[in-house]
Amino acid sequence: MDNDYLNLLSSIGLQQKEAKVYLALLELEQGTVSKIAKLSGLKRPTIYLILDDLIKNGYVTELPDQKINQYQAISPEIIASLKKTALRNFSEMLPLLLTIGGRGNRPKISYLETEKAILNAYEEMNYAKESFYINSHSKIEKLFPGSITDWLEKNNKGFYKHTGKNIVPDNEADKKIASQIKNAAENVRYLPQIKEFDIDLIIYEDKLAINSLEEKPFMVIIQSQKLASSMKSIFNLIWKLGKEIEEKN
Repeated sequence: MDNDYLNLLSSIGLQQKEAKVYLALLELEQGTVSKIAKLSGLKRPTIYLILDDLIKNGYVTELPDQKINQYQAISPEIIASLKKTALRNFSEMLPLLLTIGGRGNRPKISYLETEKAILNAYEEMNYAKESFYINSHSKIEKLFPGSITDWLEKNNKGFYKHTGKNIVPDNEADKKIASQIKNAAENVRYLPQIKEFDIDLIIYEDKLAINSLEEKPFMVIIQSQKLASSMKSIFNLIWKLGKEIEEKN
C-alpha cells in the first residue's frame, strides 16, 4: 500500500492497521473480511477488531442483509467534511480552552515523554513561520528512525512553508545530514570543535522546546514570548560563530 496514503490517514488519527483496512475497503468498494485480509496483509482476527473500531468511529459501515458480512468504507469526502466541522468547532472553543490552567503571566510548561507526543511537537514546529534549531540530526534519526527522511520528503513536496535556521555539532554524521537539510532550502551552520549536542533546542513562535537526546527522550516546551525572544537573541550570537555547511549533490 502507498505509504503516502497511510501517512495521510495517520495524520487524521487512524492507526497504521486501521488505515490499511480502510484503504483496502476503498479499493474493494465493498468486501468481506477474507478479501480485506488478502489485500491488507493483516490477519482475520485482527481485522474483526479493527472493523469494530472503524465502524464505531464512523469510517466504515456494515452492509445489511448479507449472507456473509460485507463492509464498506465511508467516502473520504464525508470524512473530510466531518473533520472540517470538528476543526471549526474546536477553533471556536480555542479561546476558552487557552484560558484553562492560565495563571496570570506565568509561562505555560508542557512535558512530553512519549514518542508520538514528541514527534507531534516537531510537526507543529514545521508549520511555524520560522524556527531556530540547535540540534543533532544524527541523534534524532537514531532515536526516531526515518524521521529525517520523512521530513525531507514532505518538505520536497511543499508540505512546509517556513524558514529554518539549524546549528549542528562538528562531526561527520551531523554535517552529512545537515548538507541534505541545506539542499532542502534550510539555513545550516556547524559549530567548529563542538563534537556533540546532548539536547535539541528549538525556538519557534512564542515557545522554547528542549528535547533530551538520551536513550529515553523527553521534551519540555515553555510558552513565553519574552523567553522565546531572549533565546532568539542568544541563538543569533551563536549563529555568528558557526561555519557554513557545504551542499552535497
